[in-house]
Amino acid sequence: PNLPGNVQNLVTSPSQKTDMDQFNLRFDHMASSRDNLFARLSIFNVEAFQPFGTTELNEDLLPGFGGTVTTKARNLGVGYTHTFNNNVLNEIRFGWLKVSGGQTGENQGFDFGTVSGLEGVTSDPRDTGYPLVSFAGDFSTMGDPTSFIFRDNQSFEVFENVLWSRGRHQLKFGAYWFHLRFNPSNPESARGAFSFSPRFTSSRPKLSDGSAFADFLLGFPTSARGGTGRGEEDGRTNWYHFYVQDDWQVNRDLNLNLGFRYEVNQHMTDINNELSAIDLSIPGGRFVIASDDDGNISPNADPLLPFIPVPSVTSAAAGWSRSLLRPSYKRFAPRLGLAWELPGASETLLRAGFGIFLNQWAYSVQTNLARNLPFFLLKEFETATDDLFPSFETETVLAEDPMGSVSGSNADHDYRTEYTQTWSLGIQHLLLNNTLFELSYMGSRTVGADNSTVRNVPVPGPGPIDSRRPVPVLSGFRSIRWDGWSTYHALTGKLERRFSDGLFFNLNYTFSKTMDDASAPGGTSFESNLPQNVLDLPSEKALASFHHAHRFTASYTYQIPVGTGHQFLSAPGWLSAIFSQWQMTGILTLQSGAPLTINTISDPANIGPGPAQRPNHLQNPNLPGGQRDPTRWFDTEAFALPAAHTFGTVGRNTVFAPGLKNFDFSLIRNIPLKEVSSLQFRAEFFNLFNTPNFDVPNRLAFTPNFGRVFSAGFSRQIQFGIKLSF
Repeated sequence: PNLPGNVQNLVTSPSQKTDMDQFNLRFDHMASSRDNLFARLSIFNVEAFQPFGTTELNEDLLPGFGGTVTTKARNLGVGYTHTFNNNVLNEIRFGWLKVSGGQTGENQGFDFGTVSGLEGVTSDPRDTGYPLVSFAGDFSTMGDPTSFIFRDNQSFEVFENVLWSRGRHQLKFGAYWFHLRFNPSNPESARGAFSFSPRFTSSRPKLSDGSAFADFLLGFPTSARGGTGRGEEDGRTNWYHFYVQDDWQVNRDLNLNLGFRYEVNQHMTDINNELSAIDLSIPGGRFVIASDDDGNISPNADPLLPFIPVPSVTSAAAGWSRSLLRPSYKRFAPRLGLAWELPGASETLLRAGFGIFLNQWAYSVQTNLARNLPFFLLKEFETATDDLFPSFETETVLAEDPMGSVSGSNADHDYRTEYTQTWSLGIQHLLLNNTLFELSYMGSRTVGADNSTVRNVPVPGPGPIDSRRPVPVLSGFRSIRWDGWSTYHALTGKLERRFSDGLFFNLNYTFSKTMDDASAPGGTSFESNLPQNVLDLPSEKALASFHHAHRFTASYTYQIPVGTGHQFLSAPGWLSAIFSQWQMTGILTLQSGAPLTINTISDPANIGPGPAQRPNHLQNPNLPGGQRDPTRWFDTEAFALPAAHTFGTVGRNTVFAPGLKNFDFSLIRNIPLKEVSSLQFRAEFFNLFNTPNFDVPNRLAFTPNFGRVFSAGFSRQIQFGIKLSF
């Protein structure tokens, strides 16, 4: 400690470092008056050291457990355009992208397990480091993160587009092919993770209150988890898309846009069939292991196959595909739009549209199927809330027989296509020759989103947790469900002045509301995106964690009226040479804060780790603006622990995080050198007024840092640049 006091007494400021280089090269060639070719090569490398790591809950505040994120990208694009005649044009494009890199810990290569005698953790030098240790909120979490993700992916794509002008119709149709080679690895909990609470020391004489740190010193964890294997995948998928669109000028006042799109996105398969899923749709549960059509599974499954505690079948025997997801070919996307100049009002235009937009679920969640038995073993050990004596110890628990404590990760077999219905209606009116006003409404509805849940969770109650699970020999495990939803409604007003007399501006205000039952398939700083009661998903309906009720933006460009031809300083000479040709630009952004969810790290319901339990609600936690500061952003006294074996009454996303105020400013001068060359100077000021934009406060109830803000967005940044064009 370098500050007085017993808590929050360490201040440290290690360097955060980012190295980045980028190279781009492009060739354009006109082979003939009808044929054009281009080729582009891009190389991008970045390595960023983050001294405090990356956390979604603001709990990792100690130095020494940071990490490095690397990305290496190589991108090639080639295109060919041929004009058949004045009415028909064909375009074909090819793209290749290779991305590799990932996350590595600051302590990578340090074999803590061998040095300390900790059993059951990895000795692979790619994954070694410190285990993660938490103390029920008494102290900051210590250790390396449980998950470091690596990747080495490649994709290939081909676009084919035809444009055909036929009278009042502008026709477009084409096709798209995409092939992905997906090679991630996620050795989850390879270093081990241990949680300590004042469980056992509270029952000792003279320690009636207990101490999580004392339990740690005694080696009595409340829960522990460790992973065996690297969670690797060698996946493949293909997409086939087709579309047709007609921009139809019905008459002088009315234009219609009619379109239709159809997509086939194959599910990801592993070329070695090293995927498996947990199926709880049958009594007692089962593991479904990817196989070929003859029912043969990967020989790499043999070492861990005996650890599967429930029956297992091949995908061929279960009637499933190798992807372990139900196929879906209902990917139809119609589009309709119109622009109508109102009769008798040539300066007023009505715009409307409707479309169905198909969303592709993130392949990052598909890696769940590569982190299951018999290819990956995640062992979990936990003590029931009424245990009086420890049933395992830190040093040896992860080496114990996993039977009865097997966990996993999953994606539900009942896959559904995610799509969004979007509709809009707006009116534009030309106020002056160069000023436009627009008022518009937009709404959308998304169904079939890939959200997370926890399976095999017992109902709240006393006694051992595992014995109350639907399948007692399995722990609770996270799974992707395909029934997520969201709605969005927004009213926007816009005032725009086109560049005239040296001035351009654009003013936008949006009032909106976004609701859903989860805002991402994984955790974010605003919420864990897991339900509290997995059997009552309708109760998760709330404002989305990216909901911003109010947003105002203003941008402008102003040509400073100095120099020849301007009234302010019209005389030519050295003053005009210095002060002419200057522009000022700026962007102002004002945005209200988004909601966040208050969670508790304890388990009052006695259902085990996984579901995002919440405390009880006592009063409105949102403080008036004058009472909020980084040390207490909301009323932490508005929450209380629930009674034993019950869920908390706090709803999802009920506390609002800080908003955003930012003004960026730049000063630009263009200096003509010759007819074919010019020089541009730029002075740019980001967050000009150095306004502190606070990040999300700590939302873990009853921890020492509850309600406090520990970070903010970027401070004022100034950069100068010179660009030569020739």
